[in-house]
Amino acid sequence: MSNYSFSDAAIQDLDEICEYIARRHPKAASKLFDDIRQKCKLVASFPNMGKSYGRLVPNLRGFVVDDYIIFYYPKESGISITRVANGYRDLESLFVDSE
Repeated sequence: MSNYSFSDAAIQDLDEICEYIARRHPKAASKLFDDIRQKCKLVASFPNMGKSYGRLVPNLRGFVVDDYIIFYYPKESGISITRVANGYRDLESLFVDSE
């Protein structure tokens, strides 16, 4: 059975993103969260389907939901989500501490 898990940093990212969106559009924040969870379930079943972000960190992969990139590492039982970031963000600086 495939599963997915969120790191503490990814949970914090999601909280901040959803809180920001919910200030003006609570339903949009809820929909984004649901869309991310649904896509995580799908990708957990096919961990290598995401785009490789190995140039940032070895073995790092990601997939897009709306304007956000969900970064993860494939594992035997699914995926481990490490960060969630806006695709317009400086992605290199996001992973500076990871090395």
